[in-house]
Amino acid sequence: MLPELAKDYVRKMVIRAGSGAKVMLVDAETKQYLSTVYSQSEVLKQEVFLVETIENEQVDKLLHMKAVCFLRPSYSSLRALCRHLRDPKFGEYHLFYTNTVRDSYLQDIAQADEQELVKQIHEYYADYMVLDSHLFSIPSGSFEGVGGGGGSASSSSAEVSSFLCAPYTDRQNILSDVDRAVEAIAALLLSLKVRKPSIRYQRSSDVAFQISESLYRLTYCQGDGLFATERGSIEPLVLILDRTSDPVTPLLTQWTYQAMVHDLLGIRNNRVDLGGKDVMTKVPNDQKQVVLSSEQDDFFKKAMYNNYGDLGIEIKNLVDGFQEASKMNHNIQSIEDMQRFVENYPEFRAKQGNVSKHVTLMTELSRLVEEGMLMNASELEQEIACNTSMKSSTFWNEVVDVIKDHKVKDDHKVKLAMLFAIRFEKEGETISRLISELIDSGVPIKKANLVRQVLDYGGQGKRDDDLFGGNKSFFSRASTAVKGLKGVDNVYTQHQPLISNITEQMFKGKLKEQDYPFHSQVPHVDAKHVNELIIFIAGGVTYEESRFIANLQQQSASLKVFLGGNGVLNYKTFMQAMATRHRLSS
Repeated sequence: MLPELAKDYVRKMVIRAGSGAKVMLVDAETKQYLSTVYSQSEVLKQEVFLVETIENEQVDKLLHMKAVCFLRPSYSSLRALCRHLRDPKFGEYHLFYTNTVRDSYLQDIAQADEQELVKQIHEYYADYMVLDSHLFSIPSGSFEGVGGGGGSASSSSAEVSSFLCAPYTDRQNILSDVDRAVEAIAALLLSLKVRKPSIRYQRSSDVAFQISESLYRLTYCQGDGLFATERGSIEPLVLILDRTSDPVTPLLTQWTYQAMVHDLLGIRNNRVDLGGKDVMTKVPNDQKQVVLSSEQDDFFKKAMYNNYGDLGIEIKNLVDGFQEASKMNHNIQSIEDMQRFVENYPEFRAKQGNVSKHVTLMTELSRLVEEGMLMNASELEQEIACNTSMKSSTFWNEVVDVIKDHKVKDDHKVKLAMLFAIRFEKEGETISRLISELIDSGVPIKKANLVRQVLDYGGQGKRDDDLFGGNKSFFSRASTAVKGLKGVDNVYTQHQPLISNITEQMFKGKLKEQDYPFHSQVPHVDAKHVNELIIFIAGGVTYEESRFIANLQQQSASLKVFLGGNGVLNYKTFMQAMATRHRLSS
């Protein structure tokens, strides 16, 4: 759904600019947006021969070409555009903004356009990053001290949301991220052409309340004429959550293809960087950076939610199928065979590249699993998260054994300790002993202190739901339901993210309004009757949650469900955020 909307927007821009050679001018965000929905060859098919950042002042003058400007309505892109108009590089400028443009910006553009090169200005509501049919994200403004911490470039350089560091970060960072989140949600609502939304939010989160309040003001008070108001239509439901409600899911080792790649290698805007020094598998030169997109890769679309065991079989079948096709292509005995081979060669080369990509990824994942001894630690993580009838003493020896194992990396020791601490938060003395065990095993004190920091961030006092409360525990119910379905594989995937419980309760009409109230000024809607549900998680989402939403979408053809947040978290980025939070709080 979302990729089709995004592609349609880009197609309309190019068509509206008219025939002839074009250059597309983008800013930092729209460049990423374009790369997630269009391949380079697809862009060329649109008569766009050059994609250039609008901030680049060294671009050659090409006055015979039209500039299709695809920009966010930000001050930085406004300044860059005005510089272009005062010293034009292209013959015409066609402006397409991803959201509503302030009147003052339009006045500045008019003053700069002395040569009357701007031919049209449109607002296309594409102010969010499209990652999948149901999944969107928004970048967060990075602030001082965020980043680093190892891992591949695609994960370690990812921006960390200020929401994860509240309340210790500057309030201006929080407000800026609130505004950006609201702009993205409003743009999604407008691109879906729906009514003003009904809004629910997580009561225990100040950030969730601020987003819901700002979204109300924008959709009901400021953007009054933008939203559909036809009678009989049902309001879409927007549910604003905070990552504080579930700090467990980002910390768990993942065992389905997409989530596993992100966990161990890092995915950023559907791209995986295999060129880093940490990657030991031999990587072909043309695959130092590969695309993992269900829109552009049929095999990935089919296998992205497969577990690790099934994935190996699927990739073997992919290789076997390619080898059969290869044998047929080598069996050239006539002019007709030769002609058929030439006609099919581009497709053959594309399949060869795709097979090579997935074999390389699988080889590197297997190496990392084996070297990091991830299976034993992961089984223990799942038991701690899901088996809520057990006491801390049941797990203590196994957890300490992992911490003392020199083959296990520090990050994996710490995240296991973080999960243990979240599960047994009330046992302060036991947690102190656990931190001492980490330090004694050689883990740096700063890293060991992340155990306390995750409790400060997402401890019991910050959550509306009791993740581990005996009979109330959602995780324990999920564990019981899953065990025994497919045997051993499910030991590693028995955990279900909290949003599965929240949505289940909401559709049954049992989600407590005292914990997840409606905004006081919006219509209350019954979730059973809505056609569109948007779930936004302040601080970031995970691919495990994305998989749940994809399955939910498959089960209900009449309901469109979308999940978004401040980027897609893995354990590395979540731990980076906790490290930044710890530094800011000191």
